[in-house]
Amino acid sequence: MSPRLLVIGSSNVDLFATVPRHPFPGETLLGTGGARAAGGKGANQALAAALQGANVQFVGAVGDDADAELALAGMRAAGVDLDRVVTVSGAPTGLAIITVSQDGENTIVVIPGANAQVSAEQAVGAVERMGSDDILLMQGELPPKSTEAAVRAAGAAGLRVVLNVAPWLALEHDVLTAADPLVLNEHEAQLAVAEFGLAPEDGGPMAMARALRMAGAPSVVITLGAEGAVVASAEPASQVSGSRAPVSGSRVTRLPSPRVTAVDSTGAGDAFTGALAARLLEGDDLQDAAAHAVRVGAYAVQRRGAQPSYPRAGQELPGTFA
Repeated sequence: MSPRLLVIGSSNVDLFATVPRHPFPGETLLGTGGARAAGGKGANQALAAALQGANVQFVGAVGDDADAELALAGMRAAGVDLDRVVTVSGAPTGLAIITVSQDGENTIVVIPGANAQVSAEQAVGAVERMGSDDILLMQGELPPKSTEAAVRAAGAAGLRVVLNVAPWLALEHDVLTAADPLVLNEHEAQLAVAEFGLAPEDGGPMAMARALRMAGAPSVVITLGAEGAVVASAEPASQVSGSRAPVSGSRVTRLPSPRVTAVDSTGAGDAFTGALAARLLEGDDLQDAAAHAVRVGAYAVQRRGAQPSYPRAGQELPGTFA
């Protein structure tokens, strides 16, 4: 069988509202929308990867309610393996309430529901069935203990882990440094740097990526929205004069984003991360995978919604890279 991407994560129903601008505290605005669609960071990334041609299995939980099928519908249609999704009796399916302003920026409130019941035992059991060429992809919407147990199990088995700590979780340091890559947006990267007690020289994304690499992460990707992404990975080891041991530094690269008109940024980070993992599964190096993922994210922000905005493999993407 071809290598498989195992995604252990959340699945939600997204409830959308569109407003002229985001309200101030205590303010009421009239909006439009009210549409409901499949979402959740785990499900979004699983779908994005599957649409890019990856063989994907999703592990998670839904409630015993009418929203369960809607939450899984996009993945099911894309051929994602859902055999390890459990139904939690008495719990609602996860819900995300998303408000999108006219400039395409969003605010999101997530109610975990059944996602909070994804146990460490369920997660580790799925990891134990992975093959040696499979990749584990996780995010920050599950209970921390479940995420930590799965990442440690994958690390112990010598499996590659892509960890997108979104939303931010203060996971144990050995879990954060098991990620190859650790994927963060700029705000999450600031929190990660603080978690490690680091003080990058200028506080910019390239300095933060380099600092997280030196803290022990094999590779780091920091997404920057319309500004693209920063990728940090190990340079080939070299012999330093006067030293007996080979050393390696960090190669840090900034990848620009194609210029597009953003309509809705909801789920664009998940489009990026799913596409990144799909390309790594195919054997791309991290920089090439991230360059492709930047273009997938730029495609997604030009369309409304999360999962409905994701491109399929072979669709024309904005921009080119030299």
